[in-house]
Amino acid sequence: MLTGGAYGDAAGAALSPGDSEIRHWISRHAHQRHAVEVSAARQRVVGDLDGDGRNDVAVLYTLKSRAIPGGESRYLAAFLNDSGRQRATTGKDRSQQARDIRRDALRYHAHVLVSGPGAGEANRITILNRTLVVEMLTFAPGDAACCPTRAATRRYRLGTQALTLVRPATGKHAR
Repeated sequence: MLTGGAYGDAAGAALSPGDSEIRHWISRHAHQRHAVEVSAARQRVVGDLDGDGRNDVAVLYTLKSRAIPGGESRYLAAFLNDSGRQRATTGKDRSQQARDIRRDALRYHAHVLVSGPGAGEANRITILNRTLVVEMLTFAPGDAACCPTRAATRRYRLGTQALTLVRPATGKHAR
């Protein structure tokens, strides 16, 4: 199992298990946002996010607005490894059951907006101790609107149906 995560470039890399589910989900999200994906900017890391011992996948991807010039936003999405788990079949017709069997082992869990115009720039993701770590640049006083310069790190954990920002510890018990 990879605990620190591993990079993969979706633009030129060979297909891995789950890639079709990831591409399908990002394509749907782009359509909903009236945007297109900047596929060369996509980053993917592999590691256990939910503590079940299976490798899950996190993806940092960029959507470029069709309507707003310069309107690029970066999202972080988590896809959980469903291999070996039973899927509910109650109420599904045979064709839906067949699609479920053919589907890759990964299933979408949640996503969150991590950067965009005026909000900084997410550059790299890793998985560390079931936590998604996003390295980014944020705006320091005096930075131009185009160019954040302050290094920052944000951490996200899986929630029931969301990725939750982990607030840094503060106060006298903080380390």
